[in-house]
Amino acid sequence: MRALKTTLAAVAALLVVGAALLWWWLPSDAALAQRVAEQASRALGVQVRVGALEWQLLPHAQVTVHDVATAQEQPIVLRRLLVQPRLWPLLLGRVELQRVALDGATVVQQSLRALGGGGAKAGAPAVELARLEFSDVTWVSYSGVAVAYSGEADIDPGLRLREARLWRPGQEPPADLHIVRDTADAQDATQRFSLQARVGGGAAQGQARVLVQDGGRLRLEGELTPRGVEVQAALAAFHRDAPVGGRADGETRFAAEGDNPLALAQTLRTETRFTMQPATVLRFDLDRAIETLGREHAGQTRLDRLTGGVETQNTPAQGMVIRFIDIKAEAGRLSASGSAVLQRRQLQATAAIDLVDGVVGVPMRIEGPLGQLKVTVSKAPLVGAAAGTAVLPGIGTAIGAAIGRLFGGDEAPPPKAAPAPRH
Repeated sequence: MRALKTTLAAVAALLVVGAALLWWWLPSDAALAQRVAEQASRALGVQVRVGALEWQLLPHAQVTVHDVATAQEQPIVLRRLLVQPRLWPLLLGRVELQRVALDGATVVQQSLRALGGGGAKAGAPAVELARLEFSDVTWVSYSGVAVAYSGEADIDPGLRLREARLWRPGQEPPADLHIVRDTADAQDATQRFSLQARVGGGAAQGQARVLVQDGGRLRLEGELTPRGVEVQAALAAFHRDAPVGGRADGETRFAAEGDNPLALAQTLRTETRFTMQPATVLRFDLDRAIETLGREHAGQTRLDRLTGGVETQNTPAQGMVIRFIDIKAEAGRLSASGSAVLQRRQLQATAAIDLVDGVVGVPMRIEGPLGQLKVTVSKAPLVGAAAGTAVLPGIGTAIGAAIGRLFGGDEAPPPKAAPAPRH
């Protein structure tokens, strides 16, 4: 018994000495913060500042980093980042993270272009992550619209997403997305997911597929079927002013390619066919625009039916390009059709408006920055028609400014050649 007590006392003494030596050998919080800042700066290709860092081994290993910011005109900022590694794999040279939690961040889309110039360190170990959480993360688009998100994700080995939720905090009606992976074939190179989303008092269900290509590059594709989405409420959830009121149904296809999830988000392409009946153009009065040949157009327009297509293309260099194609509006015996392109709040749109009393195919062009649009209505087709007596009650079209902003887009290059107006 005495021998056992002596042995335990010797082991305890060795542990105390070993802990003291380990404490002396391991870096201080300040030294480790400086090391993290230097490594992040080399990896990202821009200077990175770390405000403070705290680490601990017991009761569980974790590192907390505070006030991280890139040295850019519009810096990317992380308020508090918590990383909890699994200690035993770490001692064996493997990086396995039990949990990563980000509380507060500002990510400026335009600033992301400058990151990554330093390249990845050769021979860097692969990283495994079991759970990711983030809250109050604000995404600032190219046009300066800032929207905060929260989310959580559970991840299987090989960084295979198992389940995730993304939502707009404090939003009513809810605006969120729920993603669940189909685990029927865990070894399949194509990962399949079911999607459920809520926005604007409506819902959307769909499927997504992620193919891991040679070299680890990812390809995303899928479909969604939005139903009963109130456009005005949906856009308000993302800090957008809705030009059109009414509920929309549609069919959406999407695709993207990239080396990581962020790259997928920055290259996402979508194609949507939508129907709204009825609909109201909230800030465009077509009656007034025609009567004044475009000099005045403030007001509203009621539509019986509005249909068309929306194509979006996100690019890391220029943000989102939005094209509105095959847009058709109906109000009683009246109709209009046209197209529009929007990028960085600059709109170019054309329309052909079919009236009554023999006036057909009145051309209209709307262009300029949102909020300062110039509307041009050709008077040539009105020759021989009494414009003042033309029957125009309730005619409306979301062509131009309204259609250009139907889904809250804020970006697009010179438009494709528009079809010639009908005469």
